[in-house]
Amino acid sequence: MAWLVVITLASLVHLQSVSSIFLPYWKAKNHTENSFHIPLNALAVDADVAKFGTKMSFLQNMSKEHSLDERCETGLPMSIAWHHYAPYVTMHNSVHKKKVGFTVAGMFPAMLTQILSSCCHPNSSVTFGKFLRSARHGEESFVENNFDITFPLYGYEALSNSFRSHAFISLVRAPRVILLVHDNQSHTQTSVLVKAIIGAWPMLIFILVTALFSGIVLWFLDHNQNPDEFPPPFLRGAWEGFWWALVTMTTVGYGDRSPKSPLGRVFCIVWIITGVIIVSIFTALVTASLSASTYPNFNIHGSKIGAVNGSEEFRLGVSMNADMKVFLNVMQITKELLKNEIDGALVDNYVITHFLEFIKDEPIRVEKYIEHPITYGVVLARNSSRLERCIRHYIINYPQEIFERIAENLIPLKNPTDDVSQQLKAAESLFYQEKMFSHIMFAGLGLVGTLFLVGIIWEFAYRRPKIKNQRICLGPKMTFSSDDETVKLQATDESPVAKLDDMIGEYQMFHEAWISKLKKIRDAELNGNKMEGSKEMIES
Repeated sequence: MAWLVVITLASLVHLQSVSSIFLPYWKAKNHTENSFHIPLNALAVDADVAKFGTKMSFLQNMSKEHSLDERCETGLPMSIAWHHYAPYVTMHNSVHKKKVGFTVAGMFPAMLTQILSSCCHPNSSVTFGKFLRSARHGEESFVENNFDITFPLYGYEALSNSFRSHAFISLVRAPRVILLVHDNQSHTQTSVLVKAIIGAWPMLIFILVTALFSGIVLWFLDHNQNPDEFPPPFLRGAWEGFWWALVTMTTVGYGDRSPKSPLGRVFCIVWIITGVIIVSIFTALVTASLSASTYPNFNIHGSKIGAVNGSEEFRLGVSMNADMKVFLNVMQITKELLKNEIDGALVDNYVITHFLEFIKDEPIRVEKYIEHPITYGVVLARNSSRLERCIRHYIINYPQEIFERIAENLIPLKNPTDDVSQQLKAAESLFYQEKMFSHIMFAGLGLVGTLFLVGIIWEFAYRRPKIKNQRICLGPKMTFSSDDETVKLQATDESPVAKLDDMIGEYQMFHEAWISKLKKIRDAELNGNKMEGSKEMIES
């Protein structure tokens, strides 16, 4: 058994080096009744490879002598020509009835085995075939009429029953095309945040200008009746007015400045409403910019989009003015997408289900679904009218059997990012999932921790020892608050305010000393009365 697998692998390597075609290889699986087994000696390839197609001349001569209808009715061998396009058609090396070869499986083989068993002789079977490089190669090969059934090929609504003078029978219809894109953005989200705020600078300047204008107006209306809060000098008054306008429009309202005149209060009401509207517009502008930047709408026009060569997805991309790049298979497309060689990929929604295991852990996401049905079918060789009618009759009368074969080869498509909306994911990644922001955050934490440590050291190593020393050295020349946290030295300034502070301090010291003396006298009197009472009790 092992030597058979070795021969198959060696043949595959030689085939790839000679013909330079993509021949996918999966781990060997058991042959099933819903698939075709093609032995190596009955497999035609576009290369001269030992052990491949040694019986092809005999089988093809039989095909020329007997039409497809005749061989179907009499149980003679039939042939297929296919190209690998999972999940419609897959292939893997296998051994069936002691013959080394390939098992052709997937949707189409599963449906065709049931159809042929219903329409043909019980002894009829597919025993030889040809592996095609691509769908385009398949469209060119069946014209030679060397093989009976070619699949999967694309169908068109206008030509639903024939294709290049051959009978075409549609079997599967994929409802939509999926646009895959790279999940990582080219710009960091922190830079997007900074750019969004900088981009709104005209609105920010407008806010400052309107606040300055309102501050000047309020100063003009209120400075006569409220000179303490809005001083008469223009520069000082305008600055206080600007401060009031800016604080008021942001709804903070510290209350340190407030209009007193009737006209000033009327203007204040108007400015509060106007300021709230202006700030709301600025907030909405920044929010809209961030939303558009963090979750951009991918524009397919002019973008580099990958698609399988000759596929309907390629035609769709061309019709949408995309810069299309062709590849042999989906795996090559995703590889280039991960390397950012292309901007996106167009794949029908049935094909992508087969590759979910390969890309689920990669930064690839489903950008959107494009409603563009794609029809896949088979092309029959000429002189096969009876088989054609039987197949069409089977499809009409047994649709459930067809759908079951389709469902068996599909995996429910779930976008890896469906659990969390893309808007929420973009909002989250705007901050704590961004490397640049993480660096800023940790730097800020380090700075705050350093300042906190310096403050603690200053408090216990400098400030409190200094207060203690001042208490000892200066004694009565200083006053303390009730909690002994602050110290106030006697002022050396000779200004009236300083003198007043000195007088207040001296009065407080005198008052405290007087109260202390009164307490001592009272305590002494109380103690004296107690002693006299004790003597009287003893004498009695």
